[in-house]
Amino acid sequence: MRVGEWAARWVPPGAVAAVWVYEGLVAKVLGARPDERAIVESVPVLGGAAAVVLVLIGLAEIALGGWVLTGWAPRTAAAVQTALLAGFNAGGLAFGGGHIAEPLNLVLHNVVLLVLAWLVALRRHR
Repeated sequence: MRVGEWAARWVPPGAVAAVWVYEGLVAKVLGARPDERAIVESVPVLGGAAAVVLVLIGLAEIALGGWVLTGWAPRTAAAVQTALLAGFNAGGLAFGGGHIAEPLNLVLHNVVLLVLAWLVALRRHR
């Protein structure tokens, strides 16, 4: 496989996976983003479990990044990413909006991520 072919095959899913792994590992599991914790803590039903829930979300995001890299069931992976981001964005904006510095920026970045995720999924499904 030539370099161009390799890049076309692996860079797009690698980019999607990198976002999920960063958001899961660095932002949530390692706690490098206090705003993420504040958003989860603002969800009323979580109470004192917010820290545990945040780590569980982070682990799920890391796993999702791995799933994207495997190429297994790519449309299902894209659908799961869509559902998760819709839920995360809705919950974050509804409960933790005061902790999100630029809500429109958040939504725009996630829409771009989903566009790339679906392009990866549709390309791999052929």
